[in-house]
Amino acid sequence: MDALNQQPKKKKGWILTLLFVLLNVGVLLWIGFSEFKRKEESSTGFADISVHWPFLVLSFLCFLTMVLSESGKFYFLIRRLTEKKDFSTAVKATLYGYYYDNITPSGSGGQPFQIHYLRKCGLPNGASLAIPVYSFLLYQITFVVTAGLTFLLFRNMFDYPGIRVTAIIGISICSLIPLGIIIAAVFPKTMARFVMFVLRGLAAIRIIKNPEEKGDKFLRHLTEYSDAINYINRHRRLSLEMLLLSVLYHVARCSLPFFILRAFGAEVEYLYTLVATYYLYAAIKIIPTPGGAGAAEASFYLIFSELPEPGLIFWAMLVWRFFNDYIFLLCGMALTSYEYLKAKVRARRQKRLEARETARTEREKARLAEEEARRLEKEASEAEKEERRNKQKRRGKSAAAEKEKPGNAAGESDKPESAAAENAPDAGKEGSTPGPDPGDPARP
Repeated sequence: MDALNQQPKKKKGWILTLLFVLLNVGVLLWIGFSEFKRKEESSTGFADISVHWPFLVLSFLCFLTMVLSESGKFYFLIRRLTEKKDFSTAVKATLYGYYYDNITPSGSGGQPFQIHYLRKCGLPNGASLAIPVYSFLLYQITFVVTAGLTFLLFRNMFDYPGIRVTAIIGISICSLIPLGIIIAAVFPKTMARFVMFVLRGLAAIRIIKNPEEKGDKFLRHLTEYSDAINYINRHRRLSLEMLLLSVLYHVARCSLPFFILRAFGAEVEYLYTLVATYYLYAAIKIIPTPGGAGAAEASFYLIFSELPEPGLIFWAMLVWRFFNDYIFLLCGMALTSYEYLKAKVRARRQKRLEARETARTEREKARLAEEEARRLEKEASEAEKEERRNKQKRRGKSAAAEKEKPGNAAGESDKPESAAAENAPDAGKEGSTPGPDPGDPARP
């Protein structure tokens, strides 16, 4: 029954993924055709554009800064909570997080897989849960704070009302997550009642189903987040370091379009590009597609479409999406393939070792069985020899007994004869005694 219930979910997941891919491809085609129409030729080739490689190198350095800052958060948290110095695990957890954020709707798959991966690496359950959750919480807080300050300080620098309104909605939604976590940590019962009240109201107007189940799931996640806050809150200095690394990540990420546009020869100001990129990222927060697919490309094109060179924005957008999203997909797929092959090789090696151990055990058993057989054969041979000796002894005793029996009979038969012989002389002596005198009157 569970398998039957899972089949529609899998089918629905494949359909959504296909729609996301088609949407992304459609947006790219629309941007490409829109850009190439600005020139009389049908398209602008990449070879026709003069690329300033130093700025492209700086773009790659921005990408490295993003990865290292997030990996640094994981590394410091792992070292503080488990006393293990394992930077490779921190980097892999970071890349896996980016990878699953870019292939799941609304970027919701990164943290769960990071929790699973850290547990798989042998970290305790509390640390495995607290590290990704706390890292994500700091990510959200620093983005809301830095984006909010940017919107307030440079609100007159950005002239796209539609994107501005969408960005304000997006940053408001982002602020609800850390705010809800903090309220849940301070007032857990009040937060639970409020969440259930909202969900029951949405169920009453037929927007959602099973409010109790959804409420339990939502409150369970809030409890995990609040536990992570309480788990980390004992280390204030560590929290400050994590905040600084999160700010560095957002600055590097929002600086990436500036260096890419300069690499393609566009004359843009750093501050304007930074502000526009903050608006862009805040606007696509409300888009449920994986990695903001489609919305990110369209927003980038709308913001930077006034560049004079035809076709330039299309290639710049592709390079920006590559450093911001696609490279994480490639890294995630490469890392997943590497871990899969590594597990296969390790399993095969373990299987060979087990086979060798089994063969060695079988040989040892065979040797012991052979030795036992030899011992038993030797004991049987000794027993047979002993039996033969006993038989010979018994035969000798029997023969001696047989020999002794006729000798005893002959001795007994000779005794009367010898006795008679002994008595014979006595009889002769008696017969030789003088008889009565003939003149004896008693003689007849």
